[in-house]
Amino acid sequence: MYVNIFSVTVPSNISKIAMKELSKEFGENIPKSLPFEDGFLYFTTHIFCVDTNVNIEEICKKYNYDINKPYKIKIEDYMYNNNYTLHISYEKKVIEYYLELE
Repeated sequence: MYVNIFSVTVPSNISKIAMKELSKEFGENIPKSLPFEDGFLYFTTHIFCVDTNVNIEEICKKYNYDINKPYKIKIEDYMYNNNYTLHISYEKKVIEYYLELE
């Protein structure tokens, strides 16, 4: 299956509530997002992994959140659930995303 990898940045003072609500809108059983602690100027950023059939732009627009341009990758169907967490690898000076069983 194909998924979109993208980041969402929200103010730190509402990030925990906001990310839970946003995650629910993306799907009930999606891979866990990857948080970046203490983002730029009191903002927190999460990177999400969401099925390409989900309209992520429309959902983020509903909450007035900006997202970066989605990056599409292919994963195994069995990995698309909340037992997996999104991770980043910086090997060979290339950013690669992967899911790891937790």
